[in-house]
Amino acid sequence: MYRYLLALLLSCPLSLSFAASTPLEGIAAIVDEDVVLVSEVNQRLADIRFQYRARQQTLPPEDILRNQVLEQLIVQRIQLSQAERAGVRIDDNSLNSALNDIASQNALSLADFRSKLESEQQGSYNQVREQIRQEMMISRLRNKRVGDRVRITEQDIDNFLASPQSTIALETEYRLAHLSINVPSEASPQQWADSKTKAESALQQLQTGKPFYSVVTEFSNAEDALQGGDLGWRKTAQLPDLFREAADKLQRGQFSDLLKSPAGYHIVTVIDKRGAQQMLVKQRHVRHILIKPSEILSLEDAKQKADDLYERLTKGADFAELANTYSEDVGSARLGGDLNWVGTGEMVPSFEEMMLKTPINQISPVFESQFGWHILQVLGEREQDMTDAYRRNLARQALYARQFEEEKTSWTRELRADAFVQIKNQASSNTP
Repeated sequence: MYRYLLALLLSCPLSLSFAASTPLEGIAAIVDEDVVLVSEVNQRLADIRFQYRARQQTLPPEDILRNQVLEQLIVQRIQLSQAERAGVRIDDNSLNSALNDIASQNALSLADFRSKLESEQQGSYNQVREQIRQEMMISRLRNKRVGDRVRITEQDIDNFLASPQSTIALETEYRLAHLSINVPSEASPQQWADSKTKAESALQQLQTGKPFYSVVTEFSNAEDALQGGDLGWRKTAQLPDLFREAADKLQRGQFSDLLKSPAGYHIVTVIDKRGAQQMLVKQRHVRHILIKPSEILSLEDAKQKADDLYERLTKGADFAELANTYSEDVGSARLGGDLNWVGTGEMVPSFEEMMLKTPINQISPVFESQFGWHILQVLGEREQDMTDAYRRNLARQALYARQFEEEKTSWTRELRADAFVQIKNQASSNTP
């Protein structure tokens, strides 16, 4: 969530160099019925240069960097437009919670964080707020659309748990970075050949000892290229098969040969790895109320209904009674909303995040997941040895994460291919 801006804020705490307002510089690209402005490209470039100076890293040549930034903004604009058409909305509570998280990472209150930004450049806080809102909209749309494409069956889980690598796969974690030369959907043979040539050039640069992140920012056209292609910590089972098979053969700091997938060519490197850890599961006893939007109940009306129930709870209403009467989670409603003991990795991220930060015996504020609006209450906490049921849930999550990454790449490529994009000539001096 809000990946680009959060990375910038955390790598250069409270030192964002927001440019002063300038006259409209022109249009860099037309994207369906929207545009990307040259001023937006320049602002993103300024932020990235600041970020890389703080890290003492080398950026790719100007024309390559500008092309990377423009493409990133085009893809973001396409996704944001899709989110707006789908009716995705971010309420103030969710937005403020995200901003509070960023402020906390900088050891500040939200008020101090805002004051710091505004002291550096008037309007900076509003810019940050709007960027976070857009990133959250895109994230919610992506989670929903890509999540709908993922299918995990009980047989898939059985097969995975029966496989020889399942124990290691569920416990071993890798921190990988990747360089991807993605091709368009239905790419021509010439486009595949050009992509392979570019990937081979990148591999040659790595073989001469050039840092992986530098080669990624110069050659990769993946969404995370300007973050060095860092995939973060993931269990082996959560990686795409192609990356997992390569990572299993690599030591820390080593990189793979060229890997080919239906999306293009890839190179991966192992930044770090950590071995098996004791599988003790921290669980929380949770109950919840779910209000789902529908054809006759809009998202806003569903939120209002949840807000009304929350107010009744704060005034002493019985949680189980309200859950039994109003919750639309049929399985738990008849039990007073009781979900029993829940461990990490078993719920969608927004639910898990709220579950973990709600104090014992307290009621959470109203929050949103891909299923609708929730109110939850945490009744207790315990630490449990891993059970067979938990192993199945863990396997399901691992398989889901693996398929999600593969489907996300396909979904993004399809959106880009279906969109009307025109790079304007007046930006040609800056854009290859």
